[in-house]
Amino acid sequence: MKEKGVEPDLVTYNTLIFGLSKCGRIMEAKKYLGVMVEMCHFPDAVTYTSLMNGMCRKGDVLAAMELLEEMQAQGCQPNVCWHNTLLHGLCKSEFLVKGLELYRLMKECRMKLDTASYATLVRALCKDGRVADAYEVFDYAVESKSVTDVAAYTT
Repeated sequence: MKEKGVEPDLVTYNTLIFGLSKCGRIMEAKKYLGVMVEMCHFPDAVTYTSLMNGMCRKGDVLAAMELLEEMQAQGCQPNVCWHNTLLHGLCKSEFLVKGLELYRLMKECRMKLDTASYATLVRALCKDGRVADAYEVFDYAVESKSVTDVAAYTT
């Protein structure tokens, strides 16, 4: 692009960071985060969510949580997609207590759970013997229309 005189914009950097993060190449994605800031393109919720998703996929949920602090320090507010990404990562990485804290925050804010986060949370609760809590999550998912009744019952 640069050879053709086309300067990358926020969408270009976000796409690159998303792709690298999804492939597990977090260090390279972080490098481009630095480059984009140098080029006066400031990260947004999409940028941070892409990085968090990659970190969670690699099992580095604690780094994803640290990224939250950086995100908020930059004035970028988390959105429902970010919340679902971190909730899914926390439950998959066996940080169930932190996952439940995040779930309760999402519930307070009337955020919807995506299907993957819902299923992961319910499975983690059942695995931990917390079936009553799993039913409470089920009730919220159905009530808030977070997932279809079929997906909720299947999980």
